[in-house]
This record gives sequence, C-alpha cells and structure tokens, in this order.
Amino acid sequence: MDTTFIVNFIGKATPATIKELTAITHENGGKWLISKVNFIEDQVAAVVKINLPKQNEETVKNAFCDYKDLIVQFVDSNASMHAKSEIFSLRIDANDRAGIVNEITQVLDDQGIHIVDMDCHRVFVAGGGGVSSSLFSAQVAIQIPSQISIDDITNELESLSEDTRVIITT
Repeated sequence: MDTTFIVNFIGKATPATIKELTAITHENGGKWLISKVNFIEDQVAAVVKINLPKQNEETVKNAFCDYKDLIVQFVDSNASMHAKSEIFSLRIDANDRAGIVNEITQVLDDQGIHIVDMDCHRVFVAGGGGVSSSLFSAQVAIQIPSQISIDDITNELESLSEDTRVIITT
C-alpha cells in the first residue's frame, strides 16, 4: 500500500541537499509527484508532493528532518488529486500592469479551474527615447474540469488584453 504526503521545508540548503533528498526518496521506492523548490542565495523554500510505499514513509520523513538547518512540515495528501494527464502547463505573457495576476486567477477561478502551480516574473525593459516598460510572464500548471476545453481557457485568458499571449507548454 502506498501513501502520499506533502513536505514543506525552508532553511539553509544547497542543490546537493535537494539531490540527496530526491535520491533517498527514490531509494525507498518513492517519487516526487510535484515539486516547487526556490533558492535565494543559500536559502531554500520548497513544497514537494511525495508518493511512496507506506512501509518507507518514516525513513523518508526522517531523512528530511535530519537536516538540522531545515524547518520541515508534513501534510497528508491524496495521490490522485493531481493526475498528470489532467494537468496542463501554460505560459502567459503580456505587458505588465497592476492587477494582472488577479485577472488571471479570476478567469481560472470563475471556471472552476484548480491552479496547481503559478510562477510569475516581471522583466523591466528599457527602450530608446526614454520609453521603458515591464513585461509579465507566468508559468501556470492547471487542472481543468472535464467539460472545459483547454482551447477555451487559452482564448479567455488572451481576451484579458490585446497583448496577452498564452502558450500551452505541455
């Protein structure tokens, strides 16, 4: 029997730390279903959804807790909640403006779409003649209800402004 849980951790770490934790998970028959790991200098903030055989759960959880520079929290989860076949990855690009993240999340929420992950970036662009602007880009993973078409979602998102472009990346 398998178990699925989410581990959240923050603290001092390196990419080698993440590689070791991944290896321990795999050595114990587990896999990282979804992961979001962010580094700023030597600090990490991460959320990982793990599925593994129940008998190896304690071993893997102890491996995370053994890193003294990490603060770790575990939460039970449902393995089937985010089936890979139901998740779409989108890249949304537009001129940056106030409220753009709210507009995107509102469109998705109005249609009952679950946001699995959203990573937003703003890039300042200096132009000639004193004209400057910011570009907005978001990488979004969504889980959509079966009655909704991914094409309908991309069209609705692109209707937010004439410069909004949506690319299905998977």
